[in-house]
Parts: sequence; structure tokens; C-alpha cells
Amino acid sequence: MVDKIDANVVGLLIAEEETPKVLPAAPIWYVREPNSFDDIGGEYAMTTRRPFNPSRQRKKGNVTDVDASGGFNEDLTPNNMQRLLQGFFYADIRETPKNFPFNGTQRPITAVSGAGLYTGAGSNAGFVIGHIVEARGFTNNANNGVFPVTATATGTLTVTNGAAVVEASPPATATIEAVGFTFAAADVVFSLAAGKLILTATAGTFNDKGLVPGSWVFVNFTGQQGYARIAVNGVAAKVLTFDKTTFTAAVDAGTGKTLSLYFGNVLKNENNPDLIKKRTYNLERLLGNDGTGIQAEYVTGSTPNELTWNSPLPAADSKVNFDLGFVAMDKEERTGTEGRKSAEANNTVIAALGESFLNTSNNVFQIRMNIIDPLTLNPTPLFAKVTEWNATINNNVSPNKAQGELGAFDTTAGMFDVDLSATVYFRTISAIAAIRNNSDVTFHAIYSKDNSAIVLDFPLLGLGGGKLEIEMDEPIMVPLEGGAAESPFGHTLCLTFLSYVPSVGINS
Repeated sequence: MVDKIDANVVGLLIAEEETPKVLPAAPIWYVREPNSFDDIGGEYAMTTRRPFNPSRQRKKGNVTDVDASGGFNEDLTPNNMQRLLQGFFYADIRETPKNFPFNGTQRPITAVSGAGLYTGAGSNAGFVIGHIVEARGFTNNANNGVFPVTATATGTLTVTNGAAVVEASPPATATIEAVGFTFAAADVVFSLAAGKLILTATAGTFNDKGLVPGSWVFVNFTGQQGYARIAVNGVAAKVLTFDKTTFTAAVDAGTGKTLSLYFGNVLKNENNPDLIKKRTYNLERLLGNDGTGIQAEYVTGSTPNELTWNSPLPAADSKVNFDLGFVAMDKEERTGTEGRKSAEANNTVIAALGESFLNTSNNVFQIRMNIIDPLTLNPTPLFAKVTEWNATINNNVSPNKAQGELGAFDTTAGMFDVDLSATVYFRTISAIAAIRNNSDVTFHAIYSKDNSAIVLDFPLLGLGGGKLEIEMDEPIMVPLEGGAAESPFGHTLCLTFLSYVPSVGINS
């Protein structure tokens, strides 16, 4: 028998449920890397009888309800949040072609030949000649990297990789993912019109690349390199239109030049009811060995509710991190003898990625807030420097309770509320004027690390706050509060996860 359990043995795993509070027949548990916990568990309500009686004593009560919830804080890394964030956006992430999609058929690569041939049932699905793919997770490092696709056939994908070596049995989780596309030389023309950058192709096409209006891509073209946002209705067969860029766009006939577009997975709140998807989860918190095995507690029917993206002031701890909160339906416990769910024979456990975190010192490529100006790709920003900012999603979830149920039998989501707060250095009165004039404002933040990037984009904000903070011997600061709203794109908030961008797109 143990006398105590130390907090350092605590672990957290999360599995998506098939229906509220019910796991699928073969659950997949994902190990998380929390920094701290916030109210994981359940609070039981005890109701007692207090009848009139000469002894003036109440009667023993009964448990009549439980309010369950789950919350934790975790650092942001290049790839650790995409799957889980789907729950907070009530949407499936829009993925580029890959053999291991988040939501779709898994197609393991079963062999690699020395000729850059990757083999596996369905391994060619979604890929076309011209795609730029990233291969990762292969045992032989020569088989990992970024390569152009030169041929596809049933069950095979051929890339230009002169260093490829034979790998008869790659790891089951080895991944190939489309991260971009290269157009033929001199095929794409750059033009400018009405404050938009317009790319026109002769032979190639844009509307078969999975490009999403409102998402960001990386443009790699001689003399014009950087991130760009796809405009409303900006994707047509032969024309791709951008409404914001991080570079100075220019007219170019494209003679002798080749365009490569790098794109990624896109997650946004959907306005089409058919694309809105509610997810619930089992959260398993491991509580150490009680002498007979690992004990654990669970919050079940956990519905994603509140999420805060924290981008703090660069300092000793400048990690970009998330606070994630769930409204749960019930709570369970298991002793070491009973055993934890994730250790059962029909369960699969996926280890944490163990990636390095994104920080606000040297992983920030660009942060911009400006009044929306449809006549320019690079509007004047409302501030030059920011100390800290955060974005908050609130799904306004409430538990549904009924007679015959201890806890909740379901949850109801309210409005998708998204807010932004930032503290910036005062430069001009333009930010304060934007508040007073009720200007339409947009905000984006681009983080890049290890040849990957994440872009957060608010297409439409209304600003509040703006009361100057003036102290002796200190710079003048401006606190800003933004309420996001449905934009012409049809969404309030959009995240783009670019698995690969060229080194010129990295600030690290």
C-alpha cells in the first residue's frame, strides 16, 4: 500500500468519442504534454434532508448531481494542436493530400526503393505530378525530406530523391504529405488590379489544389517571396487572387521564372451547417500506482468549450501556449486493479510528438493589425510593435441535464465568440482613431520554425479599448480589445498550418 502519490507521475491522454460518453470499439488515445491542469474532474452536489425534529439534526444526504469539466495548459509546437483544435472549431480540418490524414483512410507506406519510389496501397491517392511532398518518419534519414513528385501510379509515388535508399519495412507511421506545387517555367503571370495580386496560369490550374479562400500560402517566385492570403472568391481554374501579402507585389510576365506555391492544412469555423461537426472526448488523467496498478480518473462527454491562444511578452518564459477548457458530462475513476482504459487490448496509444515549442522571441515572422483597405495589399499597420496578445474562442457550451441522469446527458453549444486583446506600443493616434470611427479592422500573426509556419487570421474585427497607459520613464502603451465577427469569407477565424515553407519564410 502506498502512502502518497507525487504529482510528477501524472499524465494526460485524450480519445475522441464515437457518441457522447461512448468510446469507439478501438479507441485511439493521444498523449498530451500539459504544463498545468485547470479543474479536471467533477464536483459532486450533496443534498440533505432537514425536516423539523426535536433533535435538531439533519438526515444523511445523497449525491444528486455532478458538474464535470476538464482543462489544461499546453505549449504550441508546429504539429501538436491540429487534431485537437478541430473540436474547438466544430469542423474538420481541410487537409492537403497525405497518406495519414486526420479524418480519412490511413494508407501506410510499405516500402521505399532506391529510385525514390514510395510504395503502399493507395499511396498515390490525391497526389499529382508537380506536387511538392514532405516525407518524414522513415528509418533511413535519406528517405526523409522535401521532394517533387515526378510520377504516380496505382500504389506507387515517385519523387526526385537521388539519395533515396532501400527501406523494406518503413515505420507504420511514416508520412508523405503534399506541401506545395510547382508550376511549369514561364507558366504563371503576376499582375496587379484594384489592390489585388493576380496570378494567371496558361497550362496549370489553381482550383484543383485544395486552396481555400481566406487561408495563407507561401509564394516562392524570383523577386517575390513571402506569405499571401487568398481573396474572397479568389480561386478559379486559371486565376488565383490574393488580397494581403507580406511582400511587395509587382507585375511580372514570368519569363524564364518558375512559381512554387506552398500551402497547408486549413482550420476555420464553417458557415455551412453540413460542415459543422461536434466532437466529444474522453480525458484520461493518470494518477500513479496505488500498489496494484496505475489508477486514473476520467471526464467523459467532454465538449470543447473555451480556448485561449497566449502569445506572451518575450522573457524567460516566452512560450506560445494554449489554455483549453472542456464542459464534460460525467466523471469516472478506475483503481489500479481495474486498470486504465488506454491500456486495454483494443486501445491504441499514440505518443506525444515531443517537438520544440514556438516562442515569441525568434519565431514571430509578422504580426499585423490594420484598417481594412481593399485597394492595397500592404495597408499601414496600426502599430509597429506588440508586447503581448491573446485570442480567445468561447463556444458557450452548457450541459444538458434531465431526470434519471447523474451529470449531463448531452451539451449544447452557443454562439462561436472570438475575441482578441493586445498591448501595443503607441506610435500614432491611428489605432485610437480606428476605435472611435468604428473602423473595420483585420489582424494576422505568422509564426515560423523549422521550415514550417502557422498563420492565425482574423479577417474582420471591431476595436475597443485604446485608453493610453502613460507612466514616468516608460514608453506609452495602448491596450486594444477586438471583437471578431463573421467576415466576407464566411468565417470568423482561420488557422493555416504550413508543414513546409522555404527557409526565406522562417524567422528563427
